[in-house]
Amino acid sequence: MNREEFETALAAYGADFARWPAGFAERAKALVENDPRAAADLAAARQLDLLLTEAVTPTAVDAATIGRIIAGVSAGHHHETAVQPTSRLFAWAGAAMAVFLVAGFVLGLALPSIGDDDDSLGVLMFGASTIDGEIL
Repeated sequence: MNREEFETALAAYGADFARWPAGFAERAKALVENDPRAAADLAAARQLDLLLTEAVTPTAVDAATIGRIIAGVSAGHHHETAVQPTSRLFAWAGAAMAVFLVAGFVLGLALPSIGDDDDSLGVLMFGASTIDGEIL
């Protein structure tokens, strides 16, 4: 087994060799014993597996917590907020739009062009058109 096959199998099966196909696992163990980089990759995969296991571990919820949640929903303690369109909101939105337009214009002027002419941009956008072997 080479390192590329090991990395592919490591990504597919994880760091626990018990989840690997039997022949693959034996070859991988031999590679890890002989290759320090493969051993480091295996250690990193083990840390990732540990973090993922901790991330998906459910938290304990008792009956009292569930009761409080249901009671809060039933009593209407949840809050719905909506953005009300006001003149102040429209003013801020208009000011933000003006700032973005000016910033885009200034950025467009500041960026260097691809070449002396913009033919390469036209070719990228619209494809190459040729007449008598010349690109238009």
